[in-house]
Amino acid sequence: MSKNILRSFHLVLVTDCGGSDRGRYEIAARRSFWPKEPQLTFFGTQSMNTLHAGFTTAAHALSTIDHFGPIEERDDAPFFTIDEKIGILDNAAPRHGTENGKKLRGDGRKGEGEEIYALLLDNNVWVVGPNAGLNFYFIQSRIRESYLVTDTSGMTTPFRSMEVMVPTLAKVLGARDHKNIELTTKPLIVPEPEQGIFVADWDEHGNLYVVSIGSEGWVPALGEYRVFRVGEKIARLRHVDGIFAGQTGEPTLTTGSLKLNGQPVHYLVVVGSSAQALFGYPPIGAKVVIEE
Repeated sequence: MSKNILRSFHLVLVTDCGGSDRGRYEIAARRSFWPKEPQLTFFGTQSMNTLHAGFTTAAHALSTIDHFGPIEERDDAPFFTIDEKIGILDNAAPRHGTENGKKLRGDGRKGEGEEIYALLLDNNVWVVGPNAGLNFYFIQSRIRESYLVTDTSGMTTPFRSMEVMVPTLAKVLGARDHKNIELTTKPLIVPEPEQGIFVADWDEHGNLYVVSIGSEGWVPALGEYRVFRVGEKIARLRHVDGIFAGQTGEPTLTTGSLKLNGQPVHYLVVVGSSAQALFGYPPIGAKVVIEE
């Protein structure tokens, strides 16, 4: 007996548009995917910060998807086979110059707007977003197919992530073919980033997540110390095995469950206190400097 196909669409929205815009994204997703019904996960990132959006996509979203793997068929549902499609919106861009007749702000922004890409990864997840800054930096090694996205509708809008990129996700996932969205094969060339160690995220416990871009050998051996400076704040951190492995009140450098392309993400942690407070609440993107 042939099985019926149960199609599931999971849409992960990683974007620097938060607040009431979240509701607009949810409306856009429902209507762009109709008659399919996507499941939605929303990550609001820091405004115009491509490091935060790119890290959230690669670490929080993709590593969790990889950890749990594909949805498995259930023994008590023998007549169905699962066809799961996952798409991620990876959206942040500095604002600068003019776009669609609107004056924008921020350094490094292309006046005509950054190119939009649709990227198929090695785990069959699709990622759609603007090729700006660090949006795609962390997923470069995982890209199998790369397409330039063009909107042929003639629409002018400052909200391309909702009005162009969400329908693009519906198209590439096979939920609905939006005729105004065209895909052209084009290799992705990611802008060359500044090298160093940077604060990439933080959590409600006050832990700081840090990421290395082109820097090697910065993590001391397990049990050894190294002095780090973030902004004007300096602390001597011991490398320990686990978030709770240090002594109460001790500043530590460690790893947790979060992964980035299969490798552990390093945290700055003060056991029983806050690394954020210790380092003066640094913004995402703040540089972490090794003090010799």
